[in-house]
Amino acid sequence: MLDVWDMPDGEFILVDVDSFGHPIGWEGKTLLNAIGSLVRRSQCAPINYISWSKMPESYITDMIELIQTKFRFVPEFTEQTEKILKDNMKVKWRQFKYHLKSKGYDSSKTEAEMAAYIPDTRIDPSQYGALVHHWCSKDGQKISNMNKKHRTKYDDIHCMGTKNLPQLIHEMTTKARGKQPSRAQIYINTRTRKDGSIVNEKAANVIEELKKHMVEEAESSNNSQTTQDSTNWKNDIYSKVKGSEKRGRVRCLGKIARHASSSSNSHANHRVKTLENLLGNLVSVLQARFSEDPQINEVLQAVAEQVSGDNIG
Repeated sequence: MLDVWDMPDGEFILVDVDSFGHPIGWEGKTLLNAIGSLVRRSQCAPINYISWSKMPESYITDMIELIQTKFRFVPEFTEQTEKILKDNMKVKWRQFKYHLKSKGYDSSKTEAEMAAYIPDTRIDPSQYGALVHHWCSKDGQKISNMNKKHRTKYDDIHCMGTKNLPQLIHEMTTKARGKQPSRAQIYINTRTRKDGSIVNEKAANVIEELKKHMVEEAESSNNSQTTQDSTNWKNDIYSKVKGSEKRGRVRCLGKIARHASSSSNSHANHRVKTLENLLGNLVSVLQARFSEDPQINEVLQAVAEQVSGDNIG
């Protein structure tokens, strides 16, 4: 992986984000990998805090600011994108702590013996010692047992591997030449293995119902849900089969900001904003290139005013 933190000052990676603020494309994957490496640094995201909610806001703010020194966003960085990045920090930090426990916890050893073996060189010994102490405490054992119990009851599994959902949706959209998949299509894709088999019986039953509704909708002259994009999740085929959504997360779309629109217009607005940003950047480059040509500059200035909306009033 490109170590973005070693890039010279002033160099950055341009990342596209989707209409919900999720990083997409290979640049987005590079950003998420960089976040993973960032939260593993003891000086950036200490592991001695019991949960992410206990993490001081100053650490999170510093990481967001550090990210913005190496990445630029199209459309420009928004509060919505910041929330998505923070959510990715939380997930990757928790995954790292789970990885450490899988490597370092041994019920046959004493707390001191476990603390003496640090499975990752990036870890501060005092932070790791506090983490091991939590594992061995009554509260830590209670939380661990509860988590194990919850995992045994979870049967809505997928077969995406390490690929995240926004990245998969972006790939499906690109493959379909810009047409976003419905949530029904996303569910079927993420529960169907490469050999065509379904991950489990529960998913197979859901897919059967989804396909039944998709056929019915396709045959209807009034509405074909299979052509709706994934941003329109209210009263779609998936909701008819799996029920309505809860706050904060939309199944088969991932983490969604509360103010995010459920209308398909949000995707069109996102594309317009992206094109405006790209055109604005192009105009800036051309103005610098043809700074001594008044005729070309006059045209470029007119375009810049249209893009920025300065002439509207």
